[in-house]
Amino acid sequence: MIKKRKKNQKKFSYNRHETRTKWKIYFSTLLVVLLFLAVGYKSLELQVINRDKAFRVAEKQHNSSYNLLPIRGSVFDRNKRVLATNQNTKSIYINPKEIEDPKDFAQKIAKPLGVTYKKALSLALSKKSFVWAKRLAGEDMAENINSLELEGINFVEEPKRVYPNNQMLGQVLGFTNIDLKGIEGIEYFFDGALAGKPRKITTRRDARGKNILDIPVDIEQSTKGNDLVLTIDSQIQHIVDTELEKGVKEMEAKSAMALLMDPETGEVLAMSSYPFFDPNNFRKYAEINKRNLPVWYAFEPGSTLKIFLLAAALEEKIANENSKYDCENGRRKVGTKVIKDVHPYGVLTMAETLHYSSNICASKIGEKIGKEYLHDYLKDFGFGDKLGIDLPGESKGKIQNLGNWGPVELATISFGQGISVTAIQLVNALSTIANGGYHMQPYIVKKIVNPKGDIITEKKPKVLKRVISYDTSNTVRKILKGVVDKGTGGMAQISGYGVAGKTGTAQIPNPEKGGYYADKYIASFVGFAPTDKPKLTLLVLLNDPKKSIYGGSTAAPIFKSIAEKVLFYMGIPTQHEFEGNSIMPNLEGKSARDILRWATEEGVEVSFKGSGYVVEQDPGPGETIKRGIDCTFKLRQDI
Repeated sequence: MIKKRKKNQKKFSYNRHETRTKWKIYFSTLLVVLLFLAVGYKSLELQVINRDKAFRVAEKQHNSSYNLLPIRGSVFDRNKRVLATNQNTKSIYINPKEIEDPKDFAQKIAKPLGVTYKKALSLALSKKSFVWAKRLAGEDMAENINSLELEGINFVEEPKRVYPNNQMLGQVLGFTNIDLKGIEGIEYFFDGALAGKPRKITTRRDARGKNILDIPVDIEQSTKGNDLVLTIDSQIQHIVDTELEKGVKEMEAKSAMALLMDPETGEVLAMSSYPFFDPNNFRKYAEINKRNLPVWYAFEPGSTLKIFLLAAALEEKIANENSKYDCENGRRKVGTKVIKDVHPYGVLTMAETLHYSSNICASKIGEKIGKEYLHDYLKDFGFGDKLGIDLPGESKGKIQNLGNWGPVELATISFGQGISVTAIQLVNALSTIANGGYHMQPYIVKKIVNPKGDIITEKKPKVLKRVISYDTSNTVRKILKGVVDKGTGGMAQISGYGVAGKTGTAQIPNPEKGGYYADKYIASFVGFAPTDKPKLTLLVLLNDPKKSIYGGSTAAPIFKSIAEKVLFYMGIPTQHEFEGNSIMPNLEGKSARDILRWATEEGVEVSFKGSGYVVEQDPGPGETIKRGIDCTFKLRQDI
């Protein structure tokens, strides 16, 4: 019985083992089948269902893409002369994973790169496979580093923003940062139009992150930005810059500005801020030197505001040019204040008030107009509000709230004190007088052109408002011509042309102590020419001149030297005959071809010394010449 039981036990044990074995086989088979199905499904997913996604993942693992700088649009003047463009230069990048000895690499690369050893070592030890070592390094640096023949360092061409005319229009154009993003000026204001689509550089790498090739496998082409065409004329800008700088140095002024506009259209032909600014080296300049003064700097206009006081009085028929006012021999008490004139006068007509720039008579004319009407006219002429010129940083100036105008405020505002304006406002307002009474929209960008040459946007002259009648405009023009012919603006006279304008001398407010500085002034002259058919309106303003504080003796001569050259450049014929003779213009900066064309028209003989552009002439500017005379010109290439 016992043996039988043992036999049965052995048989039972064998059956259990066999059963377990079978289940293991079944389970393993099932597991293999499931794994096979999973692999098969994944394969199907990668190769069929999500084929594109799989390729993208694989490409991301083996390729690295980095943005390069875009090709920015160019900026041109009205005659298609380049003002801002791009120049290809070398940028340097490294792949730290290809560097075998980071310390040795850093030791060799630091000095040529112009960085410290610590900085070079941090680049070499980076965990990335692409690190910029030097953007826009330039050809010389790239050649020096390439000669080291180091593993892990590579080069690629990128566009660098350059300004071929250096300081010309520096504050107007502005500049870009290293990523070609507009930071100041037109570069900032029109960044969206100028900026192109960035390029991409793609490199191939192995599993360890090392580049398979030493050069990029692909550089995606970018989309070039749009070009801008400005209203600026580079030749006129050159004249303005040259004469303004001369005048500033002669008068020992702290700073200065000049703005020249076409009064018929509102187009800005030249805009200058001194000291000048070179956007190619923008890091070398203080922030104040980057400011575009004609649109940013607000100042008290002084006596130049009397132009618009008279225009308001004439338009409202409160007075005419012969209306008389008692100037009280140079002193008049208004409220608790005493108004003074530089020179004591008795009775003056309204025209003479402007000719001799009497503050006392101006205050009396202001009282006749009344604060409400004067306030409204100043607003209509564009003061106290932004004009919307297509440049950043425009100031609106300041006109006090009408509720704060008492008798003293009305009197002082009448002669340009207690109000602040910008150069663009003052020039645009005077252009309203010059063009017959139309307040124009000022602008500096004429066209936006796409890379194919198609015009996207083109600005046309736009009338904002009719401010005064033609008759009023004509009367004010005649009075302003008298200011130059027989008043304070005598030094702005140009032989052969009628000039109309007004001098200004204003104290500079003291922001710390209140009131005004006792020894600091703004001297200005604003005018237009020729008087019968004005082609230019020009403001010259000097900040804190030391030689003289008066606009008539500081700014007016600079106005003359600019305007006479610009009128000749524009081909505007003289207005007066001189008994068969004519007046020798200032031909400085003209080419031999320009001189020959002029000589043919005048019937004179010319001879040249040297080549290039005129730097000296005989007879001199302003001298009387007649047909058949011999004129000699000295020329030089660099002017």
